[in-house]
Amino acid sequence: MRATDAGRQRLHRLAGPEVAQLVEALTALAPPRLPERLQPDPPTGPLLRARACYGHVGGQLGVDIAALLRKDGVIDDLAPGESGTVRTFDQPLLTASALPRCRTRPGVRACLDWSHGTVHLAGALGAALFTALLDDGWVRRRPGGRALRITEPGRRRFTELGIG
Repeated sequence: MRATDAGRQRLHRLAGPEVAQLVEALTALAPPRLPERLQPDPPTGPLLRARACYGHVGGQLGVDIAALLRKDGVIDDLAPGESGTVRTFDQPLLTASALPRCRTRPGVRACLDWSHGTVHLAGALGAALFTALLDDGWVRRRPGGRALRITEPGRRRFTELGIG
């Protein structure tokens, strides 16, 4: 981990996706630091709706896509950090030919979504979906951060799929 000073804050950068996976797994096991009644209100804003998360889609959009693929039987129900396989591929979100043959990451992995307390998709499938959503214009990156903007065509297509 590398640290840099930014005014009164000290920013840290994770060494890579493996470290992020470890932190996510530990977060899922760790109890809250404060009693529930003292927990701060959850954050709001564009990052909660849709964001880039280490090369895949996070936020509510990522959680909704993962739920749709589980419901349709494309992937198994995975716990945070677990890897699985793509069971079937009859999804209008992405064609099977777009799923990369990736040897450096599992076909599908569950990534704990910090903002919603459930999982979104990582791995080769998560990365391929993110690339396809960007290439097809369903989402666009917002300047200066990880937040994504769902475009009007994307909003229509997600609605057709039962997302949003």
